[in-house]
Amino acid sequence: LQEKTPKDRVSFLTDMGVATASLNSSDAAEERMMLLQAAEHKILPPDFGNTLYRKCLLRSQDRSSYDQPSSNGHGNPASTSTTTTATTTAAPVDEYSRVARLETFFDGIAKCGRRGNKAVLEVLMECCQPQEAPPESAQSSLFMSPVSTTTTAASHKKSIYVDPYELVNMGHRIGLATAFLKAAEEDDDMGMFIPPKQEGKDSDLLALAKSLQRCASSRRYNTQLMEFVSKEDVLEWSEMVAPMFASTLSTFFFSLLFPGRSAPPSRSSFDYPKIPAESTFFRTPSSPLLFSFGCMSVSLGGEFYRLYTSAADGLSFNRLQNSLLGYGGPTLIIIQSGDCIFGAFTASPWKESKDFYGNSDCFLYQAVPTMAVYRPTISNSNFMYCNSHARSKGYDQQAHGIGFGGTTDQPRLFIAETFDDCRASNRDLTFDNGSLLSATFETDHFEIDNLEVWGVGGTDVVQEALGARDRQRDIRASNIRKARKVDKAAFLDDLRSGLIESKAFAHREQIRGRDDVCIDPDDDKNYLHPNEKKSGSDW
Repeated sequence: LQEKTPKDRVSFLTDMGVATASLNSSDAAEERMMLLQAAEHKILPPDFGNTLYRKCLLRSQDRSSYDQPSSNGHGNPASTSTTTTATTTAAPVDEYSRVARLETFFDGIAKCGRRGNKAVLEVLMECCQPQEAPPESAQSSLFMSPVSTTTTAASHKKSIYVDPYELVNMGHRIGLATAFLKAAEEDDDMGMFIPPKQEGKDSDLLALAKSLQRCASSRRYNTQLMEFVSKEDVLEWSEMVAPMFASTLSTFFFSLLFPGRSAPPSRSSFDYPKIPAESTFFRTPSSPLLFSFGCMSVSLGGEFYRLYTSAADGLSFNRLQNSLLGYGGPTLIIIQSGDCIFGAFTASPWKESKDFYGNSDCFLYQAVPTMAVYRPTISNSNFMYCNSHARSKGYDQQAHGIGFGGTTDQPRLFIAETFDDCRASNRDLTFDNGSLLSATFETDHFEIDNLEVWGVGGTDVVQEALGARDRQRDIRASNIRKARKVDKAAFLDDLRSGLIESKAFAHREQIRGRDDVCIDPDDDKNYLHPNEKKSGSDW
């Protein structure tokens, strides 16, 4: 990269991608160049790659070759960095400096993926516009010892502060760029991952940024949302709300360095969610709300499969239950009520039961107006619940519908079978405490405006889960057919014995014990009166 002449330079990411693709063939390198240029111009934040190269892959005393537009018309004409100066000719360096540059470069590459989430998040924050540290709240010091207060104040001055919306928007666009490159490798539709032009800030990304601000405020015991966030805020938020957020950059770099290769199973890759069907909640395939879900869990990446939607199936509990029972994979339930979008994620197969079941991979969430994830505690295991009125005819005195957390008579999140008494409370013993509904709701009752259920986990997981549901449906259908099929011989015996009431054999009972009636010896189905006695008959 350093040896490239100014007229040969395009941008750091494009040159890097072309260098790795050229190991296969020149045609692959040319195609890779066009793809990366499209990704940089239409998807990634402006000058993202060059900023990353300058701040994370170079020594502080080294100069970047990408801070001025190159003679071929590419580059970054808008860059106004004062910390580095562009060079038009490569300055001669000694062997020590060359080795030091290589060490810094590969150390920066390792931070972008192999050093773990903490290092990746630091790199992402370095690529954001630095902000001034806010004044430390006096309220937060009330809860700390003098030693920890001194330590916190010192680290407060050194910490990097960034705009939370800029950070989450950067992660969103990196995730889209990775999906764009992957679609090109699989001959899929790349255009679905190019975000539409939008003026102002996206409301779904604002909800994700608000969750980061709320986490920062909670750490400082501050009731007001923090305008800027620190590295410590981002780390805690990533662990609690968005554990897959850091994987956006590491997955992108793996795709850049190893085109056409799958990541090893040991690596948690960010797979941008794909929706093959229409949805009330996801306006476009590049919807930021899909990105928010993808950040919540590794199971929420890849292809989604729509199991139920109230827009097409209607608010019918029978159809909702039929879509779930027997499905053997993770599911995402999305509910809209007023200005709020919330729901639940489950990782266990659905079944009808009077008891709770499931595992600790289940969680509740609020997606809009502020992203929040409520994961299981160790206090209880009332994860998921599906109990219809038809199962017990109402004799069990339990809530009839689908529920999560709480108790069998009052789940924390409850979709009633009648859809008339749906509830979403703030606390229970199974999940972390927090609001599922927005502040505009005066009670914990809500009405369903839209409801969707998606099978998630990727194509292979979804297909296996659908197969399990089909097998379960075949078993139920077979049992129904067996119940309807009658054994004719056994049925006739039951009629003759009187086990089944019928007038067909009533005359047998009527003549039983009469001495003036006998069975016709020529026809055992006929009876003879003494006046009808036949010659040779044995009475």
